[in-house]
Amino acid sequence: MPNAFFSSVSVSAPVNVEPVRSLESVEVEQLTQEHLEAYWNQLLQEQADDEKFVALLADKKVELQNNNLFLIKVPNIYFDTLIREFQDRINSFFRKATNNEALQYKVAVEVLQRESVAYMPREKFDAMAQRNPAMYSLRKLFPDIDF
Repeated sequence: MPNAFFSSVSVSAPVNVEPVRSLESVEVEQLTQEHLEAYWNQLLQEQADDEKFVALLADKKVELQNNNLFLIKVPNIYFDTLIREFQDRINSFFRKATNNEALQYKVAVEVLQRESVAYMPREKFDAMAQRNPAMYSLRKLFPDIDF
């Protein structure tokens, strides 16, 4: 029996399987930023019963990169792991809505620029001089005064 092998075949009831469509024959909607934002709001409305989904994505902005890619802007990289849980739901909604099976999203970290606070005298002077360049001429007139 060392050279024997076994195989099994299982037969099940026929399942309604959607036929494979050729991507060349599908009419794809030309996606615009306005359509993308409308679809995004529609997705959030349809998923209103899922509190975690809505809380995670409600305040996020979307930006169209090209017809097959859009960005979901998040404040830090941790959101990427949180959004990954809903990846299939997001992709299937947008692919069905736009009839574009190649449509994908990426999570982009949006770094907000903070205004620097001046603490030292030199930093304070530079901040004032940026708002009012006449400060430089005052400093030349009165070199002994520390601004």
